[in-house]
Amino acid sequence: MRKLKKTGSIQTMGNIGIFSWSLIGLVIIIVGIFYVLSLVKIAIIPAIIGVFIAYMLLPLVKLLRKKLRKIVAVSITYVVFLIIVFVIFFFIIPLIIDEFKSFIVKLPIYIYRFSLFVSSNLKNNILLKSIEEMTDLSFLPGNPLEVTKYFIENINISEINIFKGAASFTVTIINIVINFIIGPILGFYILKDSDKFVANIVKAIPEKTKLQSISLINRVNNVFEKFIRRQFLNAAILAIILTISLSILKIEFASLIGVMIFVFCLIPVFGLIFPAIPAIILALLISPMKALIVFIIFVGIYIINYFFILPFIMKDRTEVHSGIIILSIIAGGALFGWLGVFIAVPAVAILQEILKFYLVEKTNPV
Repeated sequence: MRKLKKTGSIQTMGNIGIFSWSLIGLVIIIVGIFYVLSLVKIAIIPAIIGVFIAYMLLPLVKLLRKKLRKIVAVSITYVVFLIIVFVIFFFIIPLIIDEFKSFIVKLPIYIYRFSLFVSSNLKNNILLKSIEEMTDLSFLPGNPLEVTKYFIENINISEINIFKGAASFTVTIINIVINFIIGPILGFYILKDSDKFVANIVKAIPEKTKLQSISLINRVNNVFEKFIRRQFLNAAILAIILTISLSILKIEFASLIGVMIFVFCLIPVFGLIFPAIPAIILALLISPMKALIVFIIFVGIYIINYFFILPFIMKDRTEVHSGIIILSIIAGGALFGWLGVFIAVPAVAILQEILKFYLVEKTNPV
């Protein structure tokens, strides 16, 4: 009996060791691939944008191809896409920018009100006073005016120093414009010539490995489609629901928070955590009860999304370990900036599927 227990514990330790080293190996491979890609990111970024656009527009192209020629279907799809982009850039983004400017102007007032709220509600708290006496530290902010002045001086709101890096900001905008001109052009040709491109790849594959290669290509395509299109759809659903909820509750900057929700929900794991913080703080400045309602709404939507919306939208998706997701996001962000943060998880999911195919399924066929 003791021998069996000992053998079982040794086997468990062995499994933990194998998993740990597999995880470390996968992380090293991910970082290595991201580093190599970062060396040619000038060419990679427009290509990634083009592929992303192509995957997002593919369902409409497939729908139109049932009655139209492919070039006509692609052209109509791109006209619709450009109209949406025009509406976003000339109507929605200006509204978001105006909200952001208003937020910057009102930020000192919010800092003052929040510090005043904290001071007035916690200054007579017995537990906090006991902790302060025991640790000889002060946890409560001092005079709210002094706190506000401190923040203003440190982030230079009074001088609007946030906007002083105009030169670097302009360069960034130019890079974005270039990427978003070349990217959509590439996306158009990917949609238009995808059949020819795939056919040429299949022709180039040796007959001996053709079936396996086609199977792997289809699997990679499915994984990428699920992580791009379905994550985008999920983020849009959550952003719309929560923006409407915050607007009904008359929380200021609901649209700005909605954009935050959409952006952060494109990144798995982080999702609703970061956007919930400013929403709850802004609600707290109105009343504690409203802050509690906002908190309950975010928790409720998170539960509904996790147990109902995600399983429906992302059924049979490739699962990626949370630790790998976080490390891949850090690596992608360090090498590619914000774009790397968004592409990290689908890239890792694809790599995981390839490794699974070659190291597990190919070597151990059922």
